[in-house]
Amino acid sequence: MAIPRARAIGVGVFVIGGVLLFSVGLFLIGDRRMFFNKTFEVRSEFSRIAGLQTGAKVRVAGLDAGEVTAIHVPTGPGRKFVIAMKLRENVRPIVRTDSVASIQNDGLVGNKFVQIEAGTDAAPVVAEKGSIRGEEPFDLSDLLEKMSETIDVANDTIATVRTELEETLMSVTDTARSAQTVVRDVSADVRAIAASGQKVTSDVSTIVANLKAGRGSVGKLLTDDTLYRQVRDISEQAQKAVANLREASEKARDAVADFRGEGGPMKGLTGDLSQTLEYARDAMQDLAENTEALKHNFFFRGYFNKRGYFDLSDVSVEQYRAGVLEQAGRVPLRIWLQASVLFTRDATGKEILTDAGRGRIGSAVSMFVRYPKDSPLVIEGYAPDPAADQQFLLSRSRATLVRDYVVSRFGLDPGMVTVMPMGKGAAGSPSGDTWDGIAVTLFVAKTAFVESKPVAQGLIDQR
Repeated sequence: MAIPRARAIGVGVFVIGGVLLFSVGLFLIGDRRMFFNKTFEVRSEFSRIAGLQTGAKVRVAGLDAGEVTAIHVPTGPGRKFVIAMKLRENVRPIVRTDSVASIQNDGLVGNKFVQIEAGTDAAPVVAEKGSIRGEEPFDLSDLLEKMSETIDVANDTIATVRTELEETLMSVTDTARSAQTVVRDVSADVRAIAASGQKVTSDVSTIVANLKAGRGSVGKLLTDDTLYRQVRDISEQAQKAVANLREASEKARDAVADFRGEGGPMKGLTGDLSQTLEYARDAMQDLAENTEALKHNFFFRGYFNKRGYFDLSDVSVEQYRAGVLEQAGRVPLRIWLQASVLFTRDATGKEILTDAGRGRIGSAVSMFVRYPKDSPLVIEGYAPDPAADQQFLLSRSRATLVRDYVVSRFGLDPGMVTVMPMGKGAAGSPSGDTWDGIAVTLFVAKTAFVESKPVAQGLIDQR
């Protein structure tokens, strides 16, 4: 039976199109695999290949020039991986024996590829299947490890500075006490000298008055030069004693003024201490800001989220109810405490903690001390007031009272303790769906439990 002409033409066009598409695909694959180019092989050795795969790109001075054809696994721990690479012949003049191959990322978290730097004119061209030096890859985990080491060094430095500051302050205190003792001793001596000078002056005045009045041996005093000279010497010595007394007083005042003055050691030492404390405070603030920025950075945010990093101050009530803190394998341990046990009102009508309430809170928190210190502690506040705004204000006030007491009483890290004003809704509470009081909740990683056990939900203390 004869095939219609139109159908025969359609079949012919389809066959020809298929052959053309096959030829184009074969050409593209051949060009990618360098089937139509003359190539040569180069090898390099690495202690670790950081996820490099066979078929990965090879770039020479930034130019796509080949691919990885084989990865030879070492025969022992002391040997290295051998990477075989096929390169286009036209890049051979710049691949020398002193060229260096390195494994790099295509972007921050992209595929791995091999980068070969151009060699120097002094080195010979690498031979077929020749070897070039491999530079070990630098991974993200290495950067994070270096950051951890840097933070440890910063902590050690801060501890050292704190110790030195404490010693310096102790020295300043001792110096001030010594200065006070010196001033006190000098004051006693000055008073004694002044008293002696006054007595001598009084005696001299008495003698002169007697001579003028004609009492005693007036004739001898008027006719005997020896007695006259003795009296004059006594007067001169008295004047010198008074002058020495004034000089000693002036020196004592100058010494104290120099010690306390702008250029004195006390002022300089105080300025150095203030400057050192300012530098330490700036360094800690910069470190905290850099670490916080790194947590929110677009490239590193996923890594920190997987590691379970979070900022309690940024967690909203809606996120908390949705279980944001139960991620990264954490489970909640919750203890319910009634408001009638914890709170009373003062003369102004404001709620305050009772002594019994402080003891009950201490007993509740002491049940969590055996868990890791990096476990988030949340003080949930509940209030049954019918008005929504009063529910929020009262529940937040109650939670804040308990949080402040827990942080100060147990010396906890304020960054790991937060409050959640929950209103009156308390699903799973001992009284049903509402609660009047607070709940102390610790979010603990499952790995902290020695053996598998049910979550300690619903613990209550209503005594």
